Amino acid sequence: MDAQQNCPNCGALIGTGTPGLPVVTCGFCNSLLSKAGDALSKVGEAGQVPFDVSPIQIGTRLTVGGARGEIVGRERWAYDGGFWNEWLLQFPNGDGFWVAEETGKYMIMKQVEADTATLANLEAVMSKGGQAMGEQVWSEGTPHFVADIKTVRCIAVEGALPHIIGANAPRFSVDLRTKKGSAVTF
Repeated sequence: MDAQQNCPNCGALIGTGTPGLPVVTCGFCNSLLSKAGDALSKVGEAGQVPFDVSPIQIGTRLTVGGARGEIVGRERWAYDGGFWNEWLLQFPNGDGFWVAEETGKYMIMKQVEADTATLANLEAVMSKGGQAMGEQVWSEGTPHFVADIKTVRCIAVEGALPHIIGANAPRFSVDLRTKKGSAVTF
């Protein structure tokens, strides 16, 4: 069971999340809280996570590559055409993956740092906006094609997270695919 502490905003007793993850949310007042040692401080609003019928919820256990992990957090993203969930799957050794879910389809993603060449290619792609659809971008020596490019916003978060991202935080999203179906999202 998680350690518990009082929310510094509303005083409710809350779980302080997963060791190694610096952010937790309060499900009572929707505060976004940063952890520093034993101290919690409010750093923003988590937003209200809307009801959805996803079979994945915080506490769901999943196996990836033979290792068993647990869903400990969620980011809910939206764009003009819809929305999706990204669930944080945390393993006992500290590794984490994101499980993206949209309309019953799932993608397991591992966060990695992009190399300088890939970032330069992405800047050129982003400057073109929707005109870049189908364009080729090389990432880690593999050709990818721009499959989607749009502005998205995080409408709500819950649970434990590896970074601070509050409600309505906008981002530019670029999805790349290979001919074999592999994907990279920036």
